[in-house]
Amino acid sequence: MRNLVAVTMCSALALVACERSEQSTSSEGASIAPAMAPEPAPLAAMDGIAVEGRVQEKATSGESYVYDHNMTLSMSSEFIKTRFERAKDRCQNDAALKCKVTSASFQVLGQPDAPLPVAHLSVSLPHDSVQIFESSLLEPLRAEDAADVLVKSRNTSAQNVTNQVRDIEARLSQLKNYRDRMQALANRRNAGTDDLIKIEGEISKTQAEIEQIEGQQRDLADRIAKENLSISFEASSTASDAFQPVREVWQGSLKLLAESAASAIALVVGIIPWIPVVLLGFFGGRFLWRRTARK
Repeated sequence: MRNLVAVTMCSALALVACERSEQSTSSEGASIAPAMAPEPAPLAAMDGIAVEGRVQEKATSGESYVYDHNMTLSMSSEFIKTRFERAKDRCQNDAALKCKVTSASFQVLGQPDAPLPVAHLSVSLPHDSVQIFESSLLEPLRAEDAADVLVKSRNTSAQNVTNQVRDIEARLSQLKNYRDRMQALANRRNAGTDDLIKIEGEISKTQAEIEQIEGQQRDLADRIAKENLSISFEASSTASDAFQPVREVWQGSLKLLAESAASAIALVVGIIPWIPVVLLGFFGGRFLWRRTARK
């Protein structure tokens, strides 16, 4: 009996020793494994940089804008038409600028002996050509001093059209997917005649909408790719311009005098037929008054 108890105790002690040995071995392996494994910190940092770069790129390049510039040039009135024609011809004929004239107008105000020309020009050109074209506007003409040409005002406005671009792209994607599904239905062998007629009608209608929206997309892309520049050509303010209203009144005084004389003559002519009637009434009334007074 004693021998059996002793054997049992020895076995238990041996099992406990083995378990402790395995635990120590496993704990040592666990402590060694992290030391041997590669550090993940640099990878995490690299991932963070890449993500930040993508976000930054999207923030800077994912927006679309349409730019409009308005510019007013002041110069001597005798050079307005020449500078206006030169700017219009350069936009139309200089292939490097890729410029397009959208509107142009020239008119002369005032009297013939004191004309006041006014011109307006609107062009559309790429971003890198705006500064070049503006500089050419200020180049002096023959017999003109460069200091006589002044930029009276200039302002720029930018319109964010990112949502319009995305809406058009989403609408096109939906319509093209719908057209493709209709085309797949039309290609089925078991489709009936009535179904084919309806499907072909839907395909034709959808294709027309796609072409219309694609036209809008091209117009918007052209507006984004180019900038609009509007130039007003005005005469510089001089003493001669300040007395322009006085000259106009003086030149019109003779006409005003003639019109007043004509009005007076017309009044006299209109009164002449009534003179006998007035005289007859006056003397007739006087005669009746005297006769009544004698009685």
